[in-house]
Amino acid sequence: MAYEDIDFTPPEGVREEAARGLEWRREYGRGGTEVGVARARDLSNGTNVSPETARRMKAYFDRHEIDKQGEGWSPSQDGYPSAGRIAWALWGGDPGRSFAEKLVRQMNAEDDNRSTNMELERRCLDFDELPEVELTLETRSNGTQVLTGYAAVYNRLSLPLREGGSQFREVILPGAFDRILARQRGKQDVVALLNHDSNFILGRTSSGTLELSSDDKGLKYTVTPPDTQVGRDVLELVRRRDLRGSSFAFALSGPNSERWTSDEQGTVREIREVSLLADVSVVLTPAYPASSVAVAQRSYEAWLALQETTQESAAPLAERSALRGVAQAWAALLRLRSV
Repeated sequence: MAYEDIDFTPPEGVREEAARGLEWRREYGRGGTEVGVARARDLSNGTNVSPETARRMKAYFDRHEIDKQGEGWSPSQDGYPSAGRIAWALWGGDPGRSFAEKLVRQMNAEDDNRSTNMELERRCLDFDELPEVELTLETRSNGTQVLTGYAAVYNRLSLPLREGGSQFREVILPGAFDRILARQRGKQDVVALLNHDSNFILGRTSSGTLELSSDDKGLKYTVTPPDTQVGRDVLELVRRRDLRGSSFAFALSGPNSERWTSDEQGTVREIREVSLLADVSVVLTPAYPASSVAVAQRSYEAWLALQETTQESAAPLAERSALRGVAQAWAALLRLRSV
């Protein structure tokens, strides 16, 4: 379970403030929305908040800090409690803000620690096999030029990945990036690069110059390149179709992130949940470099070893079962002869 060492239980001060907000709203008939009321009910009842809710709470308090300057915020002012003060209380008030900020700090620290210990993998899309994912250049109504493409495609088997003498293929399942996209409201930052080179940055989610979304096809990205020599060169190279491909750098963590299967067509690695999306990149030559397959190869070898161990454990069991069958057959034959 993610963040299992973090306590998401609302403290007493948060519960009291949320209950006060509900009382004020019933008494004065103003302040907050239905979402805020629902949040206050959960907080006042001491219901654990989810990681996503903690990030939403912090975002709410950051946006509405300015409401404290309005008339009716303090008890000495006319119109107290104002609509803004009631809404603030519904989200847990000042104790709720401290609670949310503490949770987000703890989650970010755990994310950073997890990311530090992860090994990155890189995958590219073959635009000759998938022409529909080729990079496109669009001009928006304000005249800004953006690049749009797919960093990953769902339910499509990759080319064979090979490291040493064995090979396998991969498939990315729908929902694999849901956790990453949910974090865009929080701290998780993803950059767009040229050929995975951090010296050539094209955009990033935290600045709004990189947008990520998921649709039926896959993980879609839209990047607004900077007005720099690199940015202008990339736009021109995409326009000339010299740059056509996309790639992404990622890491997996935890037992639910992947699953290995095998049938008559070979071995397949299912990518179920991406734990870290380091970057999406515009690339010159979509390919599967051997160095980027090493992490998956180690996972594959571990899975093969587990299969062999399972088969070895099953063999004596099968032998014992066969011997029991022979013994039972002889016993039945002896009973017939004794009749």
